[in-house]
Amino acid sequence: MSCATASRDGTERRQPSPVRRLPRRAGRGGGILLTFLGLEPLEDAVYRLLVDRPDSEPATLAGESAGCAEDVARALDVLVERGLASARPGGDAVIHYRAASPVLALGPLLESRRASLRRVESLVTTLSERHRSAQAHGSGAPVEVLSGAAAIRRRLLLIQDQATVEVCT
Repeated sequence: MSCATASRDGTERRQPSPVRRLPRRAGRGGGILLTFLGLEPLEDAVYRLLVDRPDSEPATLAGESAGCAEDVARALDVLVERGLASARPGGDAVIHYRAASPVLALGPLLESRRASLRRVESLVTTLSERHRSAQAHGSGAPVEVLSGAAAIRRRLLLIQDQATVEVCT
C-alpha cells in the first residue's frame, strides 16, 4: 500500500504508507488491543477515532491518524464490510462514517476468540494427559507423577470409577 504525494515539480510520487503506525492518540484505551480480534493496526486506530467522532469523513480521520487518506478510506471500507462501521452520504457529497456500537460489533469477534481459546485450552489439557501417560508407560516406572489440582482430581475420579473392590482398614 502506498500514498500519493506531490513533489516540488508537481509530479505525483507514491510512498509506502505508514499502515503499521498508530494514531497520535492511540494510547487511550489500550493501544492496539483490537488487533487481537483480527483487525489490522490502522483499522483498529480508525475504529477508535470513529467511536469518539461520529459522522467523520476519511480526510478528517486521516489528519488525526498516522495513515494517509487513501489508507484510511481502505480501512473504513473494511470496517463497513465487517459491520464495525456504517457509511452514509453527507450533504456535501462526501461519505460520512459512524462506528457501530462496540458491544454489538466487537462482541461476536470477542466471543469467537474466547471459543478458540477454550478449544486451545482443551487441546493443551488433552496433550498434557497424553504426554503424562506416554511418560509413565515409556519409563516403566511404577510411580505416576501428577501436577496440579485438576490432574489429581481427574486421576482420583478415574481410579474411583475403575475400582471394583473396596478395601477397609
